[in-house]
Amino acid sequence: MRQYLAALRMRCILAVVAFAALSLSIGTAQAQTVTEYSSGITANSGPAEIASGPDSNLWFTEYAGQRIGQITPAGVVTEYTLSAGAFPGGIAAGPDSNLWFTEYGANKIGRITTAGVVTEFAVPTASAGPYGITAYGSDLWFAESSGNRIGRITTAGAVTEFAVPTASAGPYGITAGPDGNLWFTESNIDRIGRFNPNTSVFTEFGGITAGATPLGISAGADGNLWFTERSTNKIGRITTTGAVSEFAAGITALAAPEGITAGPDGSLWFTENNGNRIGRITPLGAVTEFSTGITPVSSPQGITLGPDGKIWFTEYAGNRIAKISVGADLTIGKTHAGNFALGQTGAQYTITVSNVGTSETNGTTVSVTDTLPVGLSATALSGTGWACVLGTLTCTRADVLAAGASYPLITLTVDVAANAPASVTNTVFVSGGGDVNGANNIGNDPTTVSSPTATPTATPTASAAPIPATGRGGLLVLLALLAISGFLILRTK
Repeated sequence: MRQYLAALRMRCILAVVAFAALSLSIGTAQAQTVTEYSSGITANSGPAEIASGPDSNLWFTEYAGQRIGQITPAGVVTEYTLSAGAFPGGIAAGPDSNLWFTEYGANKIGRITTAGVVTEFAVPTASAGPYGITAYGSDLWFAESSGNRIGRITTAGAVTEFAVPTASAGPYGITAGPDGNLWFTESNIDRIGRFNPNTSVFTEFGGITAGATPLGISAGADGNLWFTERSTNKIGRITTTGAVSEFAAGITALAAPEGITAGPDGSLWFTENNGNRIGRITPLGAVTEFSTGITPVSSPQGITLGPDGKIWFTEYAGNRIAKISVGADLTIGKTHAGNFALGQTGAQYTITVSNVGTSETNGTTVSVTDTLPVGLSATALSGTGWACVLGTLTCTRADVLAAGASYPLITLTVDVAANAPASVTNTVFVSGGGDVNGANNIGNDPTTVSSPTATPTATPTASAAPIPATGRGGLLVLLALLAISGFLILRTK
């Protein structure tokens, strides 16, 4: 199994390099800014899995670097070195307020305090290849990918192993289910396993596409278990009674979903190791992908919900830790056409409210407030579906706005004073709807105010006679007559 994982990681990197050009032209990734952190992470360390710690920080394994890393929500990294050959894999917060991790290479389970003190415990079965780990009750539970067992370790370090019924099943990811059981992926045989910690009874469920390679698994807010199918490019869902559903629509081809976690929005969030994206799937199976801000060829791998409410993930090839905000992110813009003029009536501004976030608004009231500068006075304010009050220059609505969508436009009509400044700025503000980012909630629209265009008037002179509107030919005739008259006058002299 260790050779398989090593080969898998190499294929990941090679596939991502080949996929980078393809991903520029296909896919439906939404625009959502991702924040990446690399400072403090040793070069070529290969950040693998990540978990939220009891100290309100994030903790991650550095598979290639033989380290455990800690990163604050502000992005400050501290590293703790392990013994050579440890190859740390999975990591989870324990019931004892420590972090627990697997050492795939050293065949151990590690414990690290939030102060960085490391203790290691040997796994009884030789070359068991422990990888996934999770907390349940007062213990930690882990999957032995090569030993074909599920292991339990107490916080005192006592290990008990339970053999998986099917040989060479390749247990990989593991999580606690909502039904009081442990659920795990069987990566070699395309099944999901369930283990009852009270009776020590295993149940294995099929129904997964052949060759799927299920890896990550997480309990969802809907009471089901959700898992990734790396090789068949799908997300799977299994009920606690074993009914499997698979979802492929919306996932970019060859994306290779790997890690998965439950988000605060009721959806599941997953990494696309080859696709270089973060995916979100709702309980109904609707997928949205996010790529903006992820450095190309980064290989997102582990993923978790952070203590700050953001989704955090590792970038194995990119050697970074990154985060993405969860929820609606409302932005507002205001535009107008051309310049306004002194004394003008009926000038108009157009206001647009958009959701550039990762999920829809939450159904609470969205409010738009406009602040007019000196020199402008509002005469009308309206928009389809908006409840607008001219006196306060506010518009509100509470219908849900999907991620990537915009509400109908708001039109603000104004009159321009005869003594308005030559330049004015109209400001508009949006709030509500579960917005998670207040940094882009203000829109400013600088507007030039010019003098009204003057209409030229002719001033007749007393000696001037009007020229007949006889056209070009008549003018030539008139000039000819004047020339002849001048000639005759000269002859008489």
